[in-house]
Amino acid sequence: MKSSIITKENISIDTTDEILNLGLRTGVVVCALIGAWALCSIVAAVVNVGPLAMLRGYITAITGI
Repeated sequence: MKSSIITKENISIDTTDEILNLGLRTGVVVCALIGAWALCSIVAAVVNVGPLAMLRGYITAITGI
């Protein structure tokens, strides 16, 4: 018969590392949401006004003419 062995070990958790990991993961999620929103906005604009008007507007925004 096998009996289970119970051991009590102290596990040290580095709180600084955990907080940095949480911040990094939160930043990645926020960046992904912003990127998805930007992609949806560009697709909606291309569908709404067409690709040539989008290109003309982009050139106008860059050059100011």
